[in-house]
Amino acid sequence: MRWVSRCVFSGLVTWAAACEGGPKPDGQAESDANMPDARRDAGADDAAADDADADARAQPPAPQDDGEDAGDDAGSDAGGPRAPWSAGPMPWEQVPADQVLEVCRLDPAALAAADATLDTPWAVFRYGKLCHQYKAEGMEPLNAWSATKTLGALVLGMVSYETRDLSHPLRDDDRVDAWLDTFTYNHDALIAHVLGMVAQNPDLRYGQREMSYDTFGSVQINSLSDVMNRALAQDPERLGDLDGFTNAFLFDKLGMANSYWVPGDPNKVLGFNWATDVYDMGKIGQLMLRGGKWGEERLLASDWIYRMTHPSFEDANTGYGYLTWLNASAGWHLGITELPDGTPVPEPAGVGAGNPGPCAPVALWNAYPHGDAPDCLYGAVRLCTQDFDVGVYQAVGLLGQVIQVHRGLDMVLVGMNLTVEEGITEEFRNNVSPSGKLWDAVRPAVIQGDPTYRGDELGFCEAYGDNAYAPDLQPW
Repeated sequence: MRWVSRCVFSGLVTWAAACEGGPKPDGQAESDANMPDARRDAGADDAAADDADADARAQPPAPQDDGEDAGDDAGSDAGGPRAPWSAGPMPWEQVPADQVLEVCRLDPAALAAADATLDTPWAVFRYGKLCHQYKAEGMEPLNAWSATKTLGALVLGMVSYETRDLSHPLRDDDRVDAWLDTFTYNHDALIAHVLGMVAQNPDLRYGQREMSYDTFGSVQINSLSDVMNRALAQDPERLGDLDGFTNAFLFDKLGMANSYWVPGDPNKVLGFNWATDVYDMGKIGQLMLRGGKWGEERLLASDWIYRMTHPSFEDANTGYGYLTWLNASAGWHLGITELPDGTPVPEPAGVGAGNPGPCAPVALWNAYPHGDAPDCLYGAVRLCTQDFDVGVYQAVGLLGQVIQVHRGLDMVLVGMNLTVEEGITEEFRNNVSPSGKLWDAVRPAVIQGDPTYRGDELGFCEAYGDNAYAPDLQPW
């Protein structure tokens, strides 16, 4: 068995001792096969209670159980040089160096410059192909830290999809107390509130909730492991427990041979502890890029991917979806105010524009109002309209573990240990963004290979950053 950390420190911005399996919330319910009958209105004794619950809830669109497409109002007829892509449980096949410009529309000289700039394991996947990698070949799995959170949200979406025809399908608009008897956060919380890290608020109404980053998962998100186990227990022969499900339905199907997530234990830590490599991270990004399909097989509903990659609760954080970070123009923050040593998180990094920055499209819903948010809440900074619904999103872990998806460019960027040299404190004191660092390094190769904006970074950033340029957008 490959290395998996036993005693680790984790989180996007903090450290503390934790042993394999990680901390769990006090009173977190254990999984069992006794499925509760109550769902959205569980615990409500009368219509008045139901109305009060409804006021406290978000209004995410319901998952499409049949897996039909969603979020494609941009309607792509654009197409880069998309060679046929046959997904399966096999290693990535790298595009020969002398074909990268033609096949991937990436400038080889600029990619070499990115190697020198980053000098850490990284790769770019475009049009379903491994176009370039550096120091990724043969690497041992590393802890992806908080990038595990996005993995957890993805697996939850897969559980939702696989239980869609059972008597109690798991949905993001379910009340948590429909699945768990005891938990430590707001008892009116929905699964969606937990995924958006707002379930800890005493008041879940619009304008009253704050997003607080659940670094270890012990405040709320680790409880989703029990939720998933209880949903899977409806059909244990087919689905197994969460450990077997993750291996069979995700790792094995994608050929993620170098990924381990608390192996052998069905009680998963969603806060951290996914050990992986650049190539397997690229497969997770590719699955999200394709809207939940791997090759011709749908593994989860595109609607779920859409909600993962768009703001969950704009009033709490415009730059956070379902356990996934989003590019944003305003109203984005980290959900923390200082590091454990007392170092304050500077306001430019903590509030305002998100990452990877202005030369990338922001994540906006295809229509507003969304839930109880009247608009995108960018104020005078930016309009809430867009030509293409292609906001950049990413999984981000401690010391620069990044999976970054550019849907409009049909591209996934992966980097590991991008900010390890800066260290945790320096990363935040000096406003070092690992996702921005990765995009800044790779962007010249994209622009130099772009037939419309070659040699024109200003024009590219103006169009792409305004959600007005998506040459490679593919429908889900």
